Parts: sequence; structure tokens; C-alpha cells
Amino acid sequence: MAIATIDKAVVHATPSFSPCEEVHMTQVSDAPSIQQRMSLIKGWKTEVIIHAPQELVWNQVTDFEAYSQWNPFVIEAHAEFKVGAKIRFLEDLKRFGQHWISAQFLSIDPPNSFVWQGHFAAPFLFTVRHPFLLEAMGDRQTRFTQIHENSGLLIPYLAWRGIYCVSHQGYLHYNQALKERCESIAAQL
Repeated sequence: MAIATIDKAVVHATPSFSPCEEVHMTQVSDAPSIQQRMSLIKGWKTEVIIHAPQELVWNQVTDFEAYSQWNPFVIEAHAEFKVGAKIRFLEDLKRFGQHWISAQFLSIDPPNSFVWQGHFAAPFLFTVRHPFLLEAMGDRQTRFTQIHENSGLLIPYLAWRGIYCVSHQGYLHYNQALKERCESIAAQL
């Protein structure tokens, strides 16, 4: 498992369907190696331990309208939170610009998990499936996991360009910001 360090917290990150070699993913430079870029071709998994109750973390993750207040990666989001409904969100991919993504909720299991899936243009070109998992680890601790699964004809090109390195880093920042927000709220309870 690769470990990425962001702002004093350790966030574990593993390429999904990881290659034989382990890749150490920390702050991604403007010129990530071909190994770093291609290790994320099929997706990745990030997780963070948050010292806050599962219900509190769930409420923050699913309050999509509030993302603009705290999320440095998904800087705006709008959703009707029910199975089959759409979510539309704006990702900040830094040097690749900001991009709106539309997806559909495939499953929702409060306060444990939800999954959305979206595509660009046509599903055979680019599809992403993204489960969010919340696991209570006691009354005041939650493991928050995001899994990002890519498929489609454009995936090798996008990986080669380094877009997934930037996206992966964005999700690590998302996790860290969520951790800080939830722990700050929990400290006031």
C-alpha cells in the first residue's frame, strides 16, 4: 500500500488493481513519472481515519451543497440524494482546469456507503464508478474510504497525460479536508 502524507495527516492510498510494483504517491509534481501516471490507469483507493462518529461523517459527505465551503477538490456539487437520481459536481483538476461531471447514484446505504457512476460523452469512451464507504471504528472514529474505478477507451490517454495523478491527489486533499471538518465539529459536541 502506498502512503501519501498531506498536512500532518497520513492518508493511505492504493492504486486499485495495483501493478506489481508499489508506487509511493505523495504530492504529485507537475511531471509525474510514467510509472506514477500508469499505476492509476484502472483506478485507486484512498482512506482516512476520522476521529468523529460515523453519522457525523456521513452527514458531511452527503451534504453536497456545502462542498463549496470546505472541499478543495470537488468545489461545487448539486444532487438529489436518492438511488437513480443525478449528482453534478465541479472538480478542480488544477493544470487541467475545472470540469463538471454528471453521475447517477447506483446505491445508497445510510450511514455506511453510497455509489455513483458517470461517464463522459459515451460510456465506452470514459466511465467512472465511485463507491464511498464509511466504517464505524468505535463511537467516535470512522474509516472513510473512496474507491475510484475507471474504464473506457480514453483511459490510457488520460492516464498518460497525468490527469489521474492530479485527480488522485485531489481525492487525498478531499479526505484531509473532510477529516479536519468532521474533527472540528466533533470537538464541539
